[in-house]
Amino acid sequence: MKIIDLSQEIFKGQPVYPGHQPTVVFPMTELKDIGGGKRSFAVNTILMSEHAGTHTDSFIHMDGNPDAKSIEEIELERFAGPAVCLDVSDVPDSDYITKDHLINGCEQARLDLTGIKIVLLYTGTYERHFPKPVYNQQNPGLNREATEWLADQGVQHIGIDAVSIDVSPHKGEEWKPAHTVCAERNLLNTENLGDLREVAGKRFLYIGLPLKIKKGTAGLTRAAAILNAEIVEGGLR
Repeated sequence: MKIIDLSQEIFKGQPVYPGHQPTVVFPMTELKDIGGGKRSFAVNTILMSEHAGTHTDSFIHMDGNPDAKSIEEIELERFAGPAVCLDVSDVPDSDYITKDHLINGCEQARLDLTGIKIVLLYTGTYERHFPKPVYNQQNPGLNREATEWLADQGVQHIGIDAVSIDVSPHKGEEWKPAHTVCAERNLLNTENLGDLREVAGKRFLYIGLPLKIKKGTAGLTRAAAILNAEIVEGGLR
């Protein structure tokens, strides 16, 4: 069994979606002697957007329905399960990832989406642009047909190594088609994944648990791929 970290680091000045709160990290207390045989502990304070770094959107982020769930209300089972990572790195920046790109990604890696809950998209945006400002300004993203096709295959959760599952900058007549389909079809999405090269074209067990933020529009997520995992009595091996 091998565990691969798929998350971005959180740090001051990290790239964030345009218009969102910049990430600030500063020390509140330091580890030092304070007299009388006592020591203070090191503690940092963090100010950041729910949507900075690797995060999973909740349904209230994109769905105005009063029954839409915030991040702490979503069942944990939705954040883990059998997954594949499709290589769509041939799609240029600021262009649509189409249904044909997804099908080709499956065929090239000989992957079948039967029984797959989670599909990650390796676009190469992270390795090309992170942490330069351009990372937040241009990336390929799913069009409506491609997002609907994933839902039709039984996929419940989409992840991408870019600032958004939608194309940046915006193009076309429909506003944020991938997010819109996620709201319509009850799909989760995780954005700002890190380096996906080690899992591109592979099948694995994915787990990405978001922070339990009350009424959260998203949750910061530590995402990981578990390769060659075997479920046995008492856990994994």
